[in-house]
Amino acid sequence: MADGFLMEVCVDSVESAINAERGGACRIELCSSLLEGGITPSIAASRPLPVTFHRAFDMVRDPVVAMETLIALGFERVLTSGSDSSALEGLPLIKRLVEQAKGRIIVMPGGGITERNLQRILEGSGAQEFHCSARSSKDSAMKFRNSCVSMGAALSAPEYALKVSDVSKIRTLNAIAKNIL
Repeated sequence: MADGFLMEVCVDSVESAINAERGGACRIELCSSLLEGGITPSIAASRPLPVTFHRAFDMVRDPVVAMETLIALGFERVLTSGSDSSALEGLPLIKRLVEQAKGRIIVMPGGGITERNLQRILEGSGAQEFHCSARSSKDSAMKFRNSCVSMGAALSAPEYALKVSDVSKIRTLNAIAKNIL
């Protein structure tokens, strides 16, 4: 970590991956189905690469015990919103997990991290890494649009818009983190 922190950006397209690099992200999480929380490879499929345990961690009954299990299984980091709807709301637990980890596993806050809350999350948690999507909506390049047909579920993304990682947001988040850490 050249600047004392590490930013990981969640991407689901080549465009988002390129934008993440241009914005200064240190690492990307390549996944699909972001509306469903993101799908990542199994631990066996990812070896020998370092493995981050997904935010499924936030669904466990006892995060303190679960983190010890992850450490014993050899995970290198855990992505967490502190078992809450966002990393900001889960900040008290994230701080406790960072303290419990004692360098044995990296606790990486993620979930709803924006330019408005990153400083508070990093300062309040003691974390050295963070995870974000830093996405913005952009209009689809689709020329013909049939407004009578919807191709997804009622809660799916709009038919004629795309969510992509935003270079400007990534640069802003990087600048905030550099000033803190």
